[in-house]
Amino acid sequence: MKPRLALLLFALAACTSPTRERPPPAPAIPSSVQAPAPVSHPEPVAPVAPPANRDKHGNPDIVNYIQVLQSESRVADLQIDLVVSKLALPRDAVVGDLGSGPGLFSVAFARACPDGVVFACDIEPAQLDRIREEIHADHLENIVPVLASADDPHFPPARLDVVFIADTYHHLDDRVAYMKRLKSVLKPGGRVVLLEYKPGKLPVGPPPEHKLQPGVLEKELGEAGYMKVESFDTHPYHDFQVWKPQ
Repeated sequence: MKPRLALLLFALAACTSPTRERPPPAPAIPSSVQAPAPVSHPEPVAPVAPPANRDKHGNPDIVNYIQVLQSESRVADLQIDLVVSKLALPRDAVVGDLGSGPGLFSVAFARACPDGVVFACDIEPAQLDRIREEIHADHLENIVPVLASADDPHFPPARLDVVFIADTYHHLDDRVAYMKRLKSVLKPGGRVVLLEYKPGKLPVGPPPEHKLQPGVLEKELGEAGYMKVESFDTHPYHDFQVWKPQ
């Protein structure tokens, strides 16, 4: 077949081939009918981490830390009623509980001194929240929760008969300077009372490396200008001492 004839036949076939019909348009959706909204699936909620402990020397899990501080075994070891009895506080004593934690001693002091005031001081707000629960539950009107700074308990100046420090002295930074400043909150004749874990390995309390080495407490308090006036041999795992400014 000649090329020109082939082209003519191809063109003729294209012109005579049936045309494809277009599909009918989709019926219009009335304006009053709305398409259903797409179904949304909520994103999974990540678990909320417990708040961190502001006390860098304590357990970072503050909820667990408070539970440990309030455990029956620790309460028994502290012998709280015996401590309060040995101090022989007057009914109107003003006490600063430095590093109060959940308030084991604060509550005991408040009951022993109903005409006085107890300043329950801690650097961690959750500890103070726990104390507030005790205040409301027991209707204690003479406890004042105080949020401390790392270098200042924010006790009122020259007002306190006793500053009580239980299991907290080894948590303080720059302890000699801290204890020098602490003298300004004491009344004339005021006392600093320490209940501190004994050095070395014990079946309770923090590991030895987290505690003071033997003789450090006495050396530091001497440098800060205090003298030891009394010591009680009442606790198997704690040193229980009373100090006064020189």
